[in-house]
Amino acid sequence: MKKKRIVKLEPQTVELFAEVLSKLRPPPPLTVSQWADRYRVLSAESSAEPGRWHTEKAPYQRAIMDAIGDPHVRSVVVMSAAQIGKTDAFILNPLGYYMDYAPCPVMCMQPTLDMGQTLSKDRIAPMIRDTPRLTGLVDTKSRYAGNTVMKKNFPGGHITIVGANSPSSLASRPIKVLLADEIDRYPKSAGTEGDPLDLAKKRQTTFWDYKTVMVSTPTIKGDSRIEDAYLLSTQEEWNVPCPECGAYQPFLWENVKFDKDDLDKGIGYVCRECGCVSNEYRWKEQGKYGKYVAANPGAESRGFHLNTLASTFVGWKEIVTKFIEAKIALDHGNPEQMKVWVNTELGETWEERGIQLEDIELFNRREIYAAEVPDDVLYLTAGVDVQDDRFEVEVVGWGEGTESWGVRYQKIFGDMMYGSITQMDYGKTDYTTYAAKRVAKLVVDQDKDTRKLRLGCRPLAAPKTYCPYIYAADVVG
Repeated sequence: MKKKRIVKLEPQTVELFAEVLSKLRPPPPLTVSQWADRYRVLSAESSAEPGRWHTEKAPYQRAIMDAIGDPHVRSVVVMSAAQIGKTDAFILNPLGYYMDYAPCPVMCMQPTLDMGQTLSKDRIAPMIRDTPRLTGLVDTKSRYAGNTVMKKNFPGGHITIVGANSPSSLASRPIKVLLADEIDRYPKSAGTEGDPLDLAKKRQTTFWDYKTVMVSTPTIKGDSRIEDAYLLSTQEEWNVPCPECGAYQPFLWENVKFDKDDLDKGIGYVCRECGCVSNEYRWKEQGKYGKYVAANPGAESRGFHLNTLASTFVGWKEIVTKFIEAKIALDHGNPEQMKVWVNTELGETWEERGIQLEDIELFNRREIYAAEVPDDVLYLTAGVDVQDDRFEVEVVGWGEGTESWGVRYQKIFGDMMYGSITQMDYGKTDYTTYAAKRVAKLVVDQDKDTRKLRLGCRPLAAPKTYCPYIYAADVVG
């Protein structure tokens, strides 16, 4: 039987081993909101309330931050209004979390390079400077550290700040975490390379546990990246309980009640369940019991929507005042102010308004159609194909289901460059000339045409390749 050998170690050696083993110990479970509450310090130049971060001041931020740090969630979408603290909560806090707690390559993407530089100088650099947990991770003094305004190195990873308008900044950088801010402001294409958001996502293919975070206020309906992403997500809306009956519900603008002539009378919110009207303070106090309710819980991507009514950084009076001003402008024919209000206060896309007609008004505008139309036709459509020298038009009659009839086919000839258009049906000799403005263009059928000068600056009746003889004196004279 072997005897146990006891080795006496010096205290310094014991301390060394303890330190080494502590580095190998897995970190305790920590969410993004917990990391922020424990370590994040807000800088004086970028915050109205500098000092320690407190998530309870804006409880609607907690679930979103924790979803960003959840290793089981690949994509997080935040479609929100302005003034809800989204840059600090959903860009900077995750940035600090991944630098300190889960180091990896991170890309922070802004609409332009200039905006990226501004974010780096005004927000990221102060955060690193004032948050002790981060200060020692980035070497800002050594010229050999490789740190610049647009790139920060730290143990286990780096931050790369890019602009969506710069294809070179998006190329050849493997990244695990993509923090894409204000994606509705991105250009349609990064130069000639294609969609900048898609280019950035391709940089994540080497990581099986990648994370994509997309944050933005929306813009125009049908042309909004953030809305498209949100509709494919869980579509989670912030809900709070009614101060009177306790029924959970989202903040909807139509339930806000106020006297536009005297806002000092107070602004209330009507519960959709019990009908009771409570003031702003009582509703926002309920935020500590708030929760997100998903309309599409089966989606892989988690998506969140927030409007300014839930914000703890702006009062309802300010929101209502902006609405009244925007409504006055809209009534005077200027929709731009209302568009901004819908985007930045409600966090919703703006739908362009066209001319709206009442059913009876549209019915009374019916006209007798000269062509023969089958009895079963309910409505007509016209499709127009634009060529260099003509329009080709087909009128189709539609019945129930997918039944259809070809009603009329016609070609309208003219010069698209100069605007003069003449209509003449095949097999016919009569014609009608439209948009017959005088243009500086000579149209002749023969090189020796004696009417060359006369035809100058006259409207083009039809291309000579179709019907040369149409250039008679009574047509162009």
